Amino acid sequence: MPLKRVYKKKFKGVTLETGHFYKFKYQAWENDPKPTIIFMYSIEGIHPNTGHQWRIIQAINFSYIPRAMRKRFLKDWMKELDKPGQIKFTWIKLLARWPYLKPAIRRYFFKPNYYIQKLEEIPIDQAEKIIISTWMKDFSKKITTSILSKFKKAIVSRQEDKRKKDKRKEKKKKILKNEILKRKK
Repeated sequence: MPLKRVYKKKFKGVTLETGHFYKFKYQAWENDPKPTIIFMYSIEGIHPNTGHQWRIIQAINFSYIPRAMRKRFLKDWMKELDKPGQIKFTWIKLLARWPYLKPAIRRYFFKPNYYIQKLEEIPIDQAEKIIISTWMKDFSKKITTSILSKFKKAIVSRQEDKRKKDKRKEKKKKILKNEILKRKK
């Protein structure tokens, strides 16, 4: 089965719908064992080029949104939910409208089944209260720090590569200069 995005997924008796709020306990956690998320979509199937099997949920984890932006985004998103019609929360829409959310995107394995436990939907009328209760969790600084350290390492590596390249050029110039001097003698 080729890769496909599923915007409405039934999982453990709960129907995950794009743009809605959920919380659960996650077994394969790195920073946040109990994420509060907005479900974007699930990715299922086998990649045609690599043969890799995908069984993940892609979502926005509120704990990775800086506190100052969390409430603002929530109010903005609630307006989107009030609009009539079907909502499709896509990567393109996210980057176009809320680019600051990019570091908050997380992928959660839904297979094996024991990875996600105690999955429950957060009713829209209780969403603000529950999401604000996640105020004590803020991993956005940790992400910023890790991105900056990776960026710094990349710059240092680039500078080292440039120095090595310059040394090789100097060495080649010396060799050429020596050969020219030998030919003149």
